[in-house]
Amino acid sequence: MTDYSTGTDSIFDRSCVEIDLDALKHNFEQIKKATTPGTDIMAVVKADAYGHGALETAKTLIDSGAAGLCLATIDEAVELRKHGIDVPMMTLGYTDPSRFADAVRYDVEQAVYSFEIARTLSDEAVRKGKTLKIHVKLDTGMGRIGFKTDGSETDEIVKACRLPGLEPYGVFSHFAVADTDDDEYTERQFGLFMDQIDALEKSGIHFTKRHICNSAGILRFPGMHLDMVRAGIILYGLMPPGCPKPVVDVDLKPVMNWYAKVIHVKTVPAGSTISYGRHFTAGRPTEVTTVGIGYADGLSRRLSNGFELIIGGKKCPIIGNICMDMCMVDTTDLETRPQIGDKVTVFGSTRSADELADALGTINYEITCDVGKRVRRLYIGG
Repeated sequence: MTDYSTGTDSIFDRSCVEIDLDALKHNFEQIKKATTPGTDIMAVVKADAYGHGALETAKTLIDSGAAGLCLATIDEAVELRKHGIDVPMMTLGYTDPSRFADAVRYDVEQAVYSFEIARTLSDEAVRKGKTLKIHVKLDTGMGRIGFKTDGSETDEIVKACRLPGLEPYGVFSHFAVADTDDDEYTERQFGLFMDQIDALEKSGIHFTKRHICNSAGILRFPGMHLDMVRAGIILYGLMPPGCPKPVVDVDLKPVMNWYAKVIHVKTVPAGSTISYGRHFTAGRPTEVTTVGIGYADGLSRRLSNGFELIIGGKKCPIIGNICMDMCMVDTTDLETRPQIGDKVTVFGSTRSADELADALGTINYEITCDVGKRVRRLYIGG
């Protein structure tokens, strides 16, 4: 029986994720080893640091040497500013013009990919009597946002960069397939990126930071590191799915371990059905162990009837449909009967989040991001 008075088990009642800050530091050092000397490493902590908790991870990464932070939304940046994080921050995508006042007030560098955005941002900066750094976004082949790189929008970029209240500090793009073996497309993107920068420099626009490498780009294309790289999924100990072998070997450690607890154990006779819809029928007397985790915690209902959770070091299949707050597993074949309070492993250092991703036909990014807000984050190490 678990001792409820001490240890990690006493800190969470149903489910938690352990975030290993020492593993996070280790991963940053590995990334630093793989990055060209003199190149800044920006830490991507958008989406609550891919589900790991932005504030604690940001503090650890800054202490480890990150040059700044990349966010998706202005709210993510403002929240960190309010907690005393004063390093450079930039948003990688869209900010609604109604939030430009916050961008200027909290000094959050903005992605600019149209003249209209630049002009509205300029008006706000001038109104506040400040100068805001911007990063010009170029679309080299992702097809999301960005100025065209066929030369047709060079004059528009120049006009945007010359607006008052704006400092054209950075220029960036994003690789579409750096994590595949389609190196020809990645090289084409890099070529378009550099050609557009050359055209802008000939027009008198010079940037302090040029950056295009994401996690896969860092590991596979050291010649493209330029002034700055943006480390994302590899910070958290996971490789971009399907990524070919890196140029530099890196030893990454998973940062997140997701656990739940056994909350009930019983044996049902053959012929019994389990959970909503009665999609599982016991073919033998079955020990049913109920676990305090469900789809509202981020354990996808699509993992029902077959995916395995780990109890006592052994994989035990989920039986029946996963419920909102609970799921049931078959522990009949375990040598030791589970006890209420026993720890259940979903994924972590002993079982990769990639296994869940493969079972769901998705990527590991989505798995960590989907861990619910009500699942307590417990920070160890650091």
